[in-house]
Amino acid sequence: MSIKSTEQEIASFCFKEIPSSNKTQLADNNDKLSKFKSDIRRLPAMITNNGLLATMTFYKKNNDKVYNIINKWFSNKSGRDIDLIKYLTNLTYEELLFKTSEALKLADWLKRIVEVKIKDDKTTQEE
Repeated sequence: MSIKSTEQEIASFCFKEIPSSNKTQLADNNDKLSKFKSDIRRLPAMITNNGLLATMTFYKKNNDKVYNIINKWFSNKSGRDIDLIKYLTNLTYEELLFKTSEALKLADWLKRIVEVKIKDDKTTQEE
């Protein structure tokens, strides 16, 4: 049995959750993929500026794919299916700070991996 750090667990989870694709090959999904990548890129800043609860509420309404990834992470960590918004509202202040720190690590890894796995049109034209 190997022991993984939290960073390794998060990186592995994110790598599995972000689909590999080349946007030029998926013309019909190009707008959706572009929006998804954009939303992932700004996720860490949104958590930092607005807080985890407000950010997750925003994403639940505007990009449920991003919300579902974060929800899945916290569901897996708690060992049960949760509604992330309800879960976060029931935490103490200290617990919410800890979960926010964990979500920022997750958001940073999502951002890194989305840059690698979802290629921009500009990048693929240069290759």
